[in-house]
Amino acid sequence: MGLFDFLKSNGGKPSIDLTDYKFLSDDHTRIEDGRPLNANNKGAWRGIRIITSDNSTFYVMMYNMNENHPVWGDNIQMAKKKMKIIEESTDKIVLRGFGTDATGASFADYGITLHKSNNDIAKITLHMHDRRVDIVYEKANDKKQSETLNQYSDFDSFKAFTYKWNTSMPMNEKMMIAAQSDKLNNQGVNAYNNDDIANAIRFYEQALTIMPNNDDALKNLKICYSQIGRPDKAAEMEKKLNYLS
Repeated sequence: MGLFDFLKSNGGKPSIDLTDYKFLSDDHTRIEDGRPLNANNKGAWRGIRIITSDNSTFYVMMYNMNENHPVWGDNIQMAKKKMKIIEESTDKIVLRGFGTDATGASFADYGITLHKSNNDIAKITLHMHDRRVDIVYEKANDKKQSETLNQYSDFDSFKAFTYKWNTSMPMNEKMMIAAQSDKLNNQGVNAYNNDDIANAIRFYEQALTIMPNNDDALKNLKICYSQIGRPDKAAEMEKKLNYLS
């Protein structure tokens, strides 16, 4: 079954709910140019999170559950990557990055394969296509680590980005990020003024993916979520705005 046939038969949704999917791993194997490296990674706890609001664009990030980043002081192992589903079969879902980040780096250099078993994901392979590296993460079950992963949230990523923005990010990089984010926010304003709230939300969310502390986009997204009856999401925007102020 091809991707188009699958999506058509499944109402445009993947077979596993990826709205806010969290995967916990305590072991992984690194494969370079098709050759597994003989390293013992048992106990290397990683958390992989996938988020989507429309089952079209998926955001993938990874947490290091063992320790914080030596420079940034947070536990983000891989920053958020924008991806889309390029293949689904009975045993796997394949996603590939698309677009670029604020510095122009291509998300297409990254991809993931979700290996399915018994209507769940048994392992995840991270593909770093430009480096010809795959990392296979085995699934783990640990109540304490699962609770820790559940505590990691979009708000944690927002705080980490804001800290870097305020302390160490070069001015030229900040200007580039702000310009791209403001452009998307303005597209959202245009859509909102044309009574197209769905696209307004999409543009505001894209603006915040590039610059999570864009207060204009946060305010605008809060208004949209309130209007479509999502007080929970509006409250998330309010929490971030309160943090910034």
